[in-house]
Amino acid sequence: MLVKNYKSAFFYLSLMLFLGACKKQSSSIETPVDNIQKIYADSVFYMQNTDVVAKPIKASSGSYVSLPEGLKIDKKTGYIDVNQSESGLRYLVLFTPDGATESVKGYVTISGINYADKIFNLSQGDSIAEPIYNANAKLALPNPGKSNLFDETGGCKKAGIVINAENGRINLAQSVRNQAIDTGATEQVKLTYRINDGSNKAVNGLNVKIYFYRNSKEIPKYLTDLLATRQTTVLAAGTNTQTTSLSTQNLLSFASRTGSIARPRPPCIIVVGN
Repeated sequence: MLVKNYKSAFFYLSLMLFLGACKKQSSSIETPVDNIQKIYADSVFYMQNTDVVAKPIKASSGSYVSLPEGLKIDKKTGYIDVNQSESGLRYLVLFTPDGATESVKGYVTISGINYADKIFNLSQGDSIAEPIYNANAKLALPNPGKSNLFDETGGCKKAGIVINAENGRINLAQSVRNQAIDTGATEQVKLTYRINDGSNKAVNGLNVKIYFYRNSKEIPKYLTDLLATRQTTVLAAGTNTQTTSLSTQNLLSFASRTGSIARPRPPCIIVVGN
């Protein structure tokens, strides 16, 4: 692999050091991910109207790496710039103390919404994309109703993407009809929103793009490959120990195999008619 710059080299070498230390672990997917510790005081951090920096509980010399891509973390101090991170995602943070051969592992979530990376089949009634709050599909949006606001700047509406302003649900069937063609993609736009939670309704957002085809056979290979990659790179919260262990191992395996981590955004939303 050709490493083009210092930052890429630092990330790659740090990740390889961690993976090398993990070779002694059992290969069974039922084995819990070991050495999980609470690196930060909280596990969920919220965007705010002012700068927010999350700092490790204990200041120690070493190196930090986070997966998947999107967490704005200082590799030396572990400081996280919350407002500059991709929200609505869960991240694995790896800390390797100076002189150590094993990494400490922890998880943090940047509060916000995401949408499932999947193929939606309209003929099977799969016509609504539900927002996933705090990387946990089982969590409901807090304070439902008019206290939350989605598509505040109207970017989705201008692109023909129909989204409920109160609950963030995307009407995929109507969004596809609005494009006036049967195969293609919407414009990629910024979905801005405010949620009445620990963010105090600070502006949040994510990019959204919808791909649509008449049937699954028309979906190009690059999209099916992207979809498969997303199944590996997006970590879900609220899962049991075995599932967390498996998803984490898959993520680390992907990073080791490719030398990179695909960005988990925008969500890969693919719609087919039948």
